[in-house]
Parts: sequence; structure tokens; C-alpha cells
Amino acid sequence: MNAEKRKETYSLHSLLGFLAMGKTGANPPVSAVLTNPDGSVLASAHTQIYGGNHAERELYSRYPSPKADDILSVSLEPCTHFGKTPPCRDLVIERKPKEIKLGWKDPNPLIQSGDWEKYTKVGISVTLDPMLAKVSFPYLQGFLTRIQTERPWVWIKSATSKEGNFASKDKKRERVSSEEIDLILQLLRAKVDAIAVGPGTVVSDSPSLHFRITEEMILSQKPGKRITELEPFFEAGAGLISSLLQYSKETANIHQLEENLYQPYRVFVLDPNHLPSDAFFAKQVELTEKIGDKKCIFFIITEDDTKPLSIELENQIQSLSRFEGVTLLPSDGGKFLEILGGLGINTLLCESGSFFPSFLNEELTESDRILEIRNENKSLPDGIPFVYQNEFLISEYQVGSNRIFIRKPQRST
Repeated sequence: MNAEKRKETYSLHSLLGFLAMGKTGANPPVSAVLTNPDGSVLASAHTQIYGGNHAERELYSRYPSPKADDILSVSLEPCTHFGKTPPCRDLVIERKPKEIKLGWKDPNPLIQSGDWEKYTKVGISVTLDPMLAKVSFPYLQGFLTRIQTERPWVWIKSATSKEGNFASKDKKRERVSSEEIDLILQLLRAKVDAIAVGPGTVVSDSPSLHFRITEEMILSQKPGKRITELEPFFEAGAGLISSLLQYSKETANIHQLEENLYQPYRVFVLDPNHLPSDAFFAKQVELTEKIGDKKCIFFIITEDDTKPLSIELENQIQSLSRFEGVTLLPSDGGKFLEILGGLGINTLLCESGSFFPSFLNEELTESDRILEIRNENKSLPDGIPFVYQNEFLISEYQVGSNRIFIRKPQRST
């Protein structure tokens, strides 16, 4: 396989992983590509919605007559256990490609990771491919994080003014980012498994948090470019933002057509002493009916976690969520993440005001990411600064008047 064919295969893996991310539920968004020895693509696929085909099974359903010299590349080691579908390893052995190239070993304890003797016994060679690992890392990082740490990969996001402020001092509700970046930010919602907002935002904004794309967003989207020249070889955060810039217009129609499949969980942290309006709950009921699934998760933050919720609030939560509301103390940031990890949330996006930087500050790790969208055309001279704007900069991008900063939380060891 020549260099150009290899590049095409890696690019295809990246696109497949991008399309899979956000609609596979707790399963990893895996990509699979089958080529002949000269590198020509015979078939490709990605993991389907939760409970559907894994990438390998989907690929072979599209290419039922493989050849003995085929080369199979998969971004994550094929599963070896019975879940909602049979083991993919057994299917691969049955179809018997000449070679398997893997991006990542699977850290899932249910998987017999690295046990490749079953492949080699039937003449299938297995190798790890660092470049395949690199291009698939942005999409698999959430799954890898959850399996290894039992909590999601966390993103803290804030839109800021040119001064680096996320709100005016009076916290008046107003738009900060520009329309030029709406498509990218909506697609980011489609790529995460859950979006969370704190009590103040719930009350002041009555947010919907659902994923949606309009024709106006597509038309308003400005091309983006990376400003920083260098970044780490394995950098999932910057890789995901680069993919959003690269694939936003190319995949917008696909995401529109499958809008309901890409809907994230909507996570609301409530203050029982300052509950949102009836209009907020009515909006969530309407969205639940439109989507056809109860995709709300509620947490109640209070100084007294023994006090029961009101019957009215319990009924509202029950109408919108498959899960009971969980009462948390202000110091329960770790518990918050553990609960979401236990629900299969791989990647969590926290819309940042002042709540999450305080609530999760001690829980953030250096693998989590800070996302700042700074609008150079918006001024809030006496506003409230975003507390993470001085964290270590990994990568910077420009989209119209918006500068995008990807930062790494700095943690003492």
C-alpha cells in the first residue's frame, strides 16, 4: 500500500469515527475499513446506534464475500464477549482477513484484550498502528476515559467577550459568541453524550440543550483555521475541534437527517430554593415528545441532602427522565461524575457560568479539556472573567470573529 492510499484510509477512519461519535451510546464509536493489498477500499463502516451493529459486523454485512488477502483496519480491538450483539472477534476469524491493523487495545475488563492467539492460529496477523490510533483518538477518548476511570471525559466550555468575560456584572442574558460559529457549536452537542448546566443558567436562560441544525447555521458558517503550529501527537481535544472545523459543512445534512439519533442527554443541576419556571419544564416536555425519548437527567444541589424533594418536583422529573433525581452536596463534584459515568456517559460538555468551575474544579484531570470561544467583536469591559482562560494552551483556532482556545487543566502532583 503506497503512502497516498494509506493517507486515504486514515482520512476515511477519521470521518467514520466522527460520524459514529455521539450516537453509539455507551459503546465506543469505532471505525472499520477493509482494503485489498494495494490499499483500495472494499468496504467501510462505523458502530451503529446503541444495540445495533458494531463497526466490524456492519462492515461485513455490506461486503459479504471477502477475499483471503483482504486487510482489515479497526480503530479499537474487536470485542470478545456477548453483549447486545455476538463477539466481533468470532466474525472476523470467520471472515479471515490476511491482516488486522488495530488503533487501540480495548481497556474494557469484559474484553480479552491482547489475546490474539485465536487470530494467529488461523493465519491472521495482528499489528498495532500508531497513526490509526492518532486519528481515532478524538472519538474514542471519552470511552477510554470512562472505562479506565469510571467517569466521563469532561469539557468545560464558555463563550467569552474580547476581554475574556463570560457575562456582564449584572449577569444580564445576552449572546456572546457570533452566528459564524453556531454550526460548529451545535455539532459539538451532537458529538458529546451529555450537556450539563448549573442552577443559575437553568433559572436565567431556561435552556433547551438539544442538538439542532438550521439552514441559517449552515449558510452563516465561516471557514476555520488553526493558529497554533504544533500540538502533541496524541491530542484528543484539539483533534475533535479540528474535525468539527473540517467536517462541519460536509456532514451537516447527515446530522440533520439523523437529528434524533445524535441527541445528547440534557443534564440539569437544580437549586431547590430557586427552581426554574413552568416554562422551562414545558419546553423540556415538548422536546421529550419531539425526540421520543426521556433524555433529561436531574441533580438537586443542596446543603441538606437528607431533605426529600417535593412531590411536584418529583413528578416533573419523572415525566422527563428515566432516572430519579439525585440530591448532591456542593462538595459532591466527584459523585456527580461517577453517577454520569455509571449511566454510560462517555463525554460530558459542561456549559460554564460560575457553577461548574467551582463544583468540578477539584475533579478535573489533565486529560479533560477547557474550551473557550472568544468573540473579538463582543465587548463586556466590566464583566465576569472566565476563570480558566489562563490554563495551559494546547491549540488555538479562528472562525470568523471567534477565537477558539483549547486548554488543559493544570493540576499539582
